[in-house]
Amino acid sequence: MKKRTPTVCPIVYALDIWGDPWSLIILRDVLIHNKRHYREFLASREGIATNILSARLQSLTDAGLLVKIEGASSRAQTMYRPTQKALDLFPVVFAVMRWGLKYNPDTDMEIPIMQELISDEKGLERRLLQNFDDVTS
Repeated sequence: MKKRTPTVCPIVYALDIWGDPWSLIILRDVLIHNKRHYREFLASREGIATNILSARLQSLTDAGLLVKIEGASSRAQTMYRPTQKALDLFPVVFAVMRWGLKYNPDTDMEIPIMQELISDEKGLERRLLQNFDDVTS
């Protein structure tokens, strides 16, 4: 992704890191669906191309949102785990989800996480954060 010169605007800074749709979908998959491996991201229903996926995983790693943990015996074992910087985005991801719930009439409300977001957002965040007990500040 093309980077602009450093900015003093926090919105521009944030959007430069995770503001493109694919980066936000990858962050959703990491934070909400606990995906860790390249093949899991590739299997997302949105159908990300391999070159885009590789580039976005690299940019999220470079930005300090993900840590790449190399597989011991093969590249297929390589994992991506969120950093505290990524975990701090839970409220942002939830806000985007709430906005989508409000304005997208095609949202599938049968998905349990959507119901949980509406009924107990703080409980949902606590539950999801349990997947990341290994993440340190």
